[in-house]
Amino acid sequence: MRTNSLFVIALALAGVILGSSVPAGADAGVFTGNGQDLHQITSKSVQLVSIDVVIIPGRGRFLYDGTVPGMDQADYNCTFVLRSLSEKAEDVQVGFPVDSEFAQQTGNDSPEISHKESKEWVLQYSFIARDERATYHVEFVRRKRTGSPGDFAEVFVWNMHFAPKETRTLDVQYRIPISMGLLSTRKDQMARYSYSEPLEQELVNLADLEQVGYITSTGSSWAGNVERATFSVITEPFETYLNFRGWAEESLTEQTPDGAGTADKSKPSFEASLTPEQAALLERAKPLFPVKHPWWFRQISPAGWKKVDHGVQWTYKDYKPVDPIEIQYFMMELPRLPQEVDQFVDQYLRELGRNEPAATELNRLKQLLLATYGKEPEDPVVKQHAAGQVWYAPRKDFTMESLSKTQKAVLKKIDDRIAAEPK
Repeated sequence: MRTNSLFVIALALAGVILGSSVPAGADAGVFTGNGQDLHQITSKSVQLVSIDVVIIPGRGRFLYDGTVPGMDQADYNCTFVLRSLSEKAEDVQVGFPVDSEFAQQTGNDSPEISHKESKEWVLQYSFIARDERATYHVEFVRRKRTGSPGDFAEVFVWNMHFAPKETRTLDVQYRIPISMGLLSTRKDQMARYSYSEPLEQELVNLADLEQVGYITSTGSSWAGNVERATFSVITEPFETYLNFRGWAEESLTEQTPDGAGTADKSKPSFEASLTPEQAALLERAKPLFPVKHPWWFRQISPAGWKKVDHGVQWTYKDYKPVDPIEIQYFMMELPRLPQEVDQFVDQYLRELGRNEPAATELNRLKQLLLATYGKEPEDPVVKQHAAGQVWYAPRKDFTMESLSKTQKAVLKKIDDRIAAEPK
């Protein structure tokens, strides 16, 4: 069986053309200072009365357009009601941290940026802050992290004035590119694995991650608790898009749900947008990605969310913001469409050693696919492997009859390959 050299190539590729950190916005918070002295404080005179955040992940202009990698994006629409508790006028510097690799400094020891660069970042994120009276002049500040609580390296800041006992409704809108990265799907990232075992090969243990996030903790810097908070993520359109797009828009083909394609030459190809170095890495890593429209799953935190029209939602009362909102999408190389089974099986079999019978391992592979559908594996080897995966969630109500037509077709293709192997 091969070593994990493909894993090294994949990680190198991820570092070149994919992002690695989680982009997220945050609740508006109270800050003081400027530049390197900017830091979060607690206000005793202005209360954050309510929070209403709507996050819409979706496709950017292009997935890869030769500039910022990972151009899937998330739009944020935030409404905050702020109330002055003071009998006198109050001036507050509002800060809105952004945690995104795209805003981090690159190739420069000093985080200081010019006024022109600050303006460009505001425009890059389409960042707007306004209320009933004003559209605010927003500055983008980059600073060195100190590691202290509430410490952020990139913050949008502006000043607000409150008359005595005044209530203002602040609207904030912006968009952030969604990062992408490769990672293991194992629960125990630190455990040692035998890569000579067929089910331990990278092909069935790596996932492409896209994550939408929102930091809530900065909202705790206002006076008292938040009376009401709602966080909504419109997931349905993005998930439909994932089914069409697969792990990358790798060609001029727009996929249909059954895997058929229609040419769309108005869209640039993924590979055409890469530099020669990136293209070379991709060519070396292609054997690791035989499936273009793989099975994907999601993880949502924190707990307590509910399904709503077209998405999910968290609602709170008398709320002290602490836990971030996170939705993670993992795309594995397991085939979701029957027409992509053969190339996946071919790659899986290439990784087998001489003493590993193909029919036995394909039967185990079939059980692994069934485990992703919710069936508990019968083979102890597969059961142990699946139990160590972050996606594993066996269903007590699972039946073969409940499988979709496409899932049954995928299993049929696996059965055909098993039957073709020498007995």
